[in-house]
Amino acid sequence: MGCSSEDLIRWLPLALGEHYSSTNLIIDGMPIYAHPKPLLEISALTKPSRKIALLHIPVMDICFSFAEELTINDRELLMNRFDLYTRRGGG
Repeated sequence: MGCSSEDLIRWLPLALGEHYSSTNLIIDGMPIYAHPKPLLEISALTKPSRKIALLHIPVMDICFSFAEELTINDRELLMNRFDLYTRRGGG
């Protein structure tokens, strides 16, 4: 993803909706949010930024792990919401 750790932390409450409170977030090996029985775990690793001319774009590798309690439909809805909320575009 083209985002910084600060961006990701700021986006998560709205991007995850009702699942935000039951999510673990680990960035660069450090736990940011810890829930005793998470339904979702997000692991993010900061990568070198991409440079296009004078523009520097932060980059993160992000991995999602779901608890067995979440159905395939729940997972798809959650990822669609996350994708829609975090999608950035230009004109």
